[in-house]
Amino acid sequence: MINLYIFLLLFNLIFIFFFKNISNCVKLFDKPDKLRKFHKKKIANIGGLLIFLNLFFFIIYFIFNYNYFDSNNFVLTKNEIYDFFIFSFLFFIIGFFDDKYELSPNLKLIFFNIIIFCLLFFSENILITKIKFSFLNEQIDISKISFFFTTLSFLLFINAFNMFDGINLQSALYSLFLLFIFLIIGFAVEIIIILILSLLFFTYLNYNNKCFLGDNGSLLIGFILSFLFIKSYNSNYIVNADQIFLIMMIPGVDLLRLAITRIYNGKHPFRGDRNHFHHNILEKYGYNKTILITFFIIVIPNIFSLIIGGTLYLILLSGILYFVFFFNLKK
Repeated sequence: MINLYIFLLLFNLIFIFFFKNISNCVKLFDKPDKLRKFHKKKIANIGGLLIFLNLFFFIIYFIFNYNYFDSNNFVLTKNEIYDFFIFSFLFFIIGFFDDKYELSPNLKLIFFNIIIFCLLFFSENILITKIKFSFLNEQIDISKISFFFTTLSFLLFINAFNMFDGINLQSALYSLFLLFIFLIIGFAVEIIIILILSLLFFTYLNYNNKCFLGDNGSLLIGFILSFLFIKSYNSNYIVNADQIFLIMMIPGVDLLRLAITRIYNGKHPFRGDRNHFHHNILEKYGYNKTILITFFIIVIPNIFSLIIGGTLYLILLSGILYFVFFFNLKK
């Protein structure tokens, strides 16, 4: 694997060095509209492309070195790796066309459901059949509704992550934090290292306001993280469902609040606006404090959860912090 890591390190450096040329070749830019997008100039929307290309090189390596992964008891089977890559590609493509042609929310939702249906049909190991909470002794059997529940889990986090991607560094830092959790628990380490590597290079570009994730990136990462969390839960690397809920809580709660607010105002629940949690903080506290506040509310409870447990109380604490900040911003 070391030779693959070295190759990808060089590839990402080359990608950054020729970034302007690649951007002009792909011709995918996010242009300011003074309504939701207030950046001063057009920004390349190809963060997802960088991450996907890293995955592409991984799958090529995997195909020709399967014996290495098999002999090291890699947590994902060969078929699961292929499913992971194929369906990641499909979400990347939907995001790419959404960035280019601005697909309607209903059309995207139809595509999401079709793709997830196909994934669960071909990879039944991804189905969530039981739910275990840290504060209950018994597991809850949901095998009768496992298909529906797993589909809903994918849809909620993919859309929540997509909405969470609103300002520079926020999604990248959140993704890196989640990937480091996988690294700590030792789940699919080879893939996690490659994802972290590609995200670090994207973070550099994003910090310098040269590149956005775009929907091609946010949908890709949203699917990848959903897949990894569900698989790690089914493989008992993450034991309790409330741990996952805490990790994904803030984007999820913001998704729920936005959906309810938009429906109440007669708008589509997934139609973009500037009423996100981070937008509200941004208006009152500025960019740097927005990143710190959002990251604090997400990271601190999860660090305590990993060290001392008490996930249920930390979920309550995280929720209280979210709403305290939100209602304080409205004053």
